[in-house]
Amino acid sequence: MRTEEIHGQVTALLVEVIGDDPRWAPLRTARLDEDLRMESVEVLALAARLRERFGERVDLPGYLAGLDIDGIIELTVGDVVDYVARVAG
Repeated sequence: MRTEEIHGQVTALLVEVIGDDPRWAPLRTARLDEDLRMESVEVLALAARLRERFGERVDLPGYLAGLDIDGIIELTVGDVVDYVARVAG
């Protein structure tokens, strides 16, 4: 699957999860924390949807556990897309 296709699918899942204001979701540079203002429960909902859509190898909580606090704060939609492309590829 191409990165552009994954980006479209991740964006659709983000819009489902955040629901109320999807303006930032399509941007690869949008930060989950600062721009999308995702709460931890929303990140978990996204993780569940990613696993359902792309398979068991996509473990967003595991990926986040490997990041330091700055990495988590600065995590972007593009980072999530790249992670999914790498592990679900």
